[in-house]
Amino acid sequence: MRLKTGIWVDALIRRAQAGGAFACVVVRGDRDAGSVMVTVRGRDGLTLYTPERNFEGERVWRAEGQEEDALAKRIEQRLDFDPDLMVVEIDDSAGRHFIEEPVEPMAGPTASPASPPKRAEAGSEDAAAAARALFRDR
Repeated sequence: MRLKTGIWVDALIRRAQAGGAFACVVVRGDRDAGSVMVTVRGRDGLTLYTPERNFEGERVWRAEGQEEDALAKRIEQRLDFDPDLMVVEIDDSAGRHFIEEPVEPMAGPTASPASPPKRAEAGSEDAAAAARALFRDR
Protein backbone atom coordinates (compact mmCIF):
# COMPACT_ATOMS: atom_id res chain seq x y z
CA MET A 1 0.00 0.00 0.00
CA ARG A 2 1.39 3.40 -1.03
CA LEU A 3 1.39 6.42 1.23
CA LYS A 4 -0.86 9.21 -0.02
CA THR A 5 0.98 12.13 -1.56
CA GLY A 6 -0.52 14.68 0.81
CA ILE A 7 0.67 12.79 3.89
CA TRP A 8 4.19 12.41 2.45
CA VAL A 9 4.35 16.13 1.57
CA ASP A 10 3.07 17.19 5.01
CA ALA A 11 5.71 15.01 6.68
CA LEU A 12 8.48 16.49 4.50
CA ILE A 13 7.41 20.02 5.37
CA ARG A 14 7.31 19.18 9.09
CA ARG A 15 10.80 17.61 8.96
CA ALA A 16 12.15 20.72 7.23
CA GLN A 17 10.50 23.10 9.69
CA ALA A 18 11.68 21.03 12.66
CA GLY A 19 15.19 21.29 11.22
CA GLY A 20 14.98 25.10 11.09
CA ALA A 21 14.25 25.48 7.37
CA PHE A 22 11.28 27.09 5.63
CA ALA A 23 9.16 24.79 3.48
CA CYS A 24 5.87 25.18 1.61
CA VAL A 25 3.85 23.79 -1.28
CA VAL A 26 4.27 26.08 -4.31
CA VAL A 27 2.21 23.96 -6.74
CA ARG A 28 -0.72 22.07 -5.26
CA GLY A 29 -1.76 18.94 -7.11
CA ASP A 30 -3.66 15.78 -6.16
CA ARG A 31 -3.13 15.00 -2.46
CA ASP A 32 -4.16 11.37 -2.97
CA ALA A 33 -2.02 10.17 -5.87
CA GLY A 34 -0.12 13.11 -7.38
CA SER A 35 3.57 13.05 -8.13
CA VAL A 36 6.04 15.28 -6.25
CA MET A 37 9.03 17.42 -7.10
CA VAL A 38 11.14 19.10 -4.40
CA THR A 39 13.18 22.25 -4.90
CA VAL A 40 15.82 23.34 -2.40
CA ARG A 41 17.21 26.86 -2.24
CA GLY A 42 20.51 26.87 -0.45
CA ARG A 43 23.58 29.03 -0.18
CA ASP A 44 25.14 27.07 -3.08
CA GLY A 45 22.20 27.53 -5.46
CA LEU A 46 19.01 25.83 -6.49
CA THR A 47 18.58 22.04 -6.60
CA LEU A 48 15.66 20.06 -8.01
CA TYR A 49 14.86 16.59 -6.64
CA THR A 50 12.71 14.28 -8.76
CA PRO A 51 11.59 10.74 -7.91
CA GLU A 52 12.59 7.74 -10.02
CA ARG A 53 12.53 3.96 -9.66
CA ASN A 54 15.81 2.09 -9.44
CA PHE A 55 16.45 -1.40 -10.85
CA GLU A 56 15.01 -3.00 -7.70
CA GLY A 57 11.76 -1.03 -8.06
CA GLU A 58 12.46 1.21 -5.06
CA ARG A 59 11.86 4.95 -5.19
CA VAL A 60 15.04 7.04 -5.25
CA TRP A 61 15.43 10.77 -5.79
CA ARG A 62 17.68 12.33 -8.41
CA ALA A 63 19.29 15.66 -7.54
CA GLU A 64 19.96 18.17 -10.32
CA GLY A 65 21.46 21.64 -10.03
CA GLN A 66 19.18 24.13 -11.77
CA GLU A 67 19.10 27.77 -12.79
CA GLU A 68 15.97 29.74 -11.87
CA ASP A 69 14.63 30.03 -15.44
CA ALA A 70 15.37 26.40 -16.28
CA LEU A 71 13.58 25.24 -13.13
CA ALA A 72 10.45 27.25 -13.92
CA LYS A 73 10.42 25.86 -17.46
CA ARG A 74 10.92 22.29 -16.23
CA ILE A 75 8.02 22.55 -13.77
CA GLU A 76 5.80 24.14 -16.42
CA GLN A 77 6.58 21.32 -18.89
CA ARG A 78 5.86 18.70 -16.25
CA LEU A 79 2.53 20.34 -15.39
CA ASP A 80 1.52 20.21 -19.07
CA PHE A 81 1.27 16.42 -18.95
CA ASP A 82 0.85 15.90 -15.17
CA PRO A 83 -1.70 18.35 -13.68
CA ASP A 84 -1.66 16.37 -10.40
CA LEU A 85 1.97 17.39 -9.70
CA MET A 86 2.83 18.85 -6.30
CA VAL A 87 5.97 20.99 -5.93
CA VAL A 88 7.48 21.56 -2.49
CA GLU A 89 10.04 24.31 -2.01
CA ILE A 90 12.51 24.21 0.87
CA ASP A 91 14.62 27.24 1.73
CA ASP A 92 17.59 26.14 3.83
CA SER A 93 20.94 27.92 3.99
CA ALA A 94 22.72 24.56 4.39
CA GLY A 95 20.93 23.16 1.30
CA ARG A 96 19.39 20.18 3.16
CA HIS A 97 16.59 18.35 1.34
CA PHE A 98 15.02 16.42 4.29
CA ILE A 99 14.07 13.53 1.97
CA GLU A 100 14.40 10.23 3.83
CA GLU A 101 14.58 7.96 0.76
CA PRO A 102 17.88 7.44 -1.10
CA VAL A 103 19.10 10.40 -3.17
CA GLU A 104 21.23 9.96 -6.31
CA PRO A 105 24.25 12.27 -6.80
CA MET A 106 23.75 15.74 -8.21
CA ALA A 107 23.98 16.39 -11.92
CA GLY A 108 23.59 19.58 -13.89
CA PRO A 109 25.19 23.02 -14.19
CA THR A 110 25.81 23.51 -10.46
CA ALA A 111 27.12 20.02 -9.73
CA SER A 112 30.22 20.03 -7.59
CA PRO A 113 33.39 19.03 -9.45
CA ALA A 114 34.88 17.91 -6.11
CA SER A 115 32.63 14.85 -6.09
CA PRO A 116 32.88 13.07 -9.45
CA PRO A 117 30.54 10.14 -10.10
CA LYS A 118 31.74 6.72 -9.03
CA ARG A 119 33.30 4.70 -11.84
CA ALA A 120 31.98 1.23 -12.53
CA GLU A 121 33.30 -1.39 -14.88
CA ALA A 122 33.47 -0.06 -18.44
CA GLY A 123 30.73 -2.30 -19.88
CA SER A 124 28.28 -1.89 -17.01
CA GLU A 125 28.64 1.92 -17.02
CA ASP A 126 27.32 2.14 -20.59
CA ALA A 127 24.44 -0.21 -19.76
CA ALA A 128 23.56 1.74 -16.62
CA ALA A 129 23.59 5.05 -18.54
CA ALA A 130 21.34 3.58 -21.23
CA ALA A 131 18.92 2.25 -18.61
CA ARG A 132 18.77 5.62 -16.82
CA ALA A 133 18.04 7.40 -20.09
CA LEU A 134 15.32 4.89 -20.96
CA PHE A 135 13.54 5.06 -17.60
CA ARG A 136 14.01 8.77 -16.86
CA ASP A 137 10.89 10.49 -15.41
CA ARG A 138 9.02 7.22 -14.91
